[in-house]
Amino acid sequence: LIRQYKKVKMTASWNGAHRIADRHLTNSFIARLTELPKFNKAMEDWHDLPEAQQTWAKAQAHFKEASQKLQSHAQQTADAHGFGNAYNATQVDDDNSITSTIADMNIKHAETLEAFSELSQSNHATQSKNLALENEVATLKAQLQQLQIHSANASMGP
Repeated sequence: LIRQYKKVKMTASWNGAHRIADRHLTNSFIARLTELPKFNKAMEDWHDLPEAQQTWAKAQAHFKEASQKLQSHAQQTADAHGFGNAYNATQVDDDNSITSTIADMNIKHAETLEAFSELSQSNHATQSKNLALENEVATLKAQLQQLQIHSANASMGP
């Protein structure tokens, strides 16, 4: 991340008129680092510094040091973190629990399939009713039209 910001600063400097002030570059850099939870502690330490010390050069050094600490911490062995005897852990085979869980999952799966089947049948029945109602409406419209024609013919007289 520091390298990317150095490139941005260099590019801006080469363009001449678009120099980036250290303060702006530092603030932008800090804003980006705020998004990375692994730097939370380093960020707290940074904000504890007096504003006059919060310069671009100081930011580079501060977060480079924080990054190196994180890397060395990540490379330590499990023993250094108090898990030296983790290799002595034993696995307990609980076939009954696994079998029970699988059986429960199969029951839930069957219940879900049954529910989907019922919904599908209900949906089909609803669609059939809707189609029947649409046909009835069409028939009633046709009958109404016939009545209107018959009524118009009757009112004209012979």
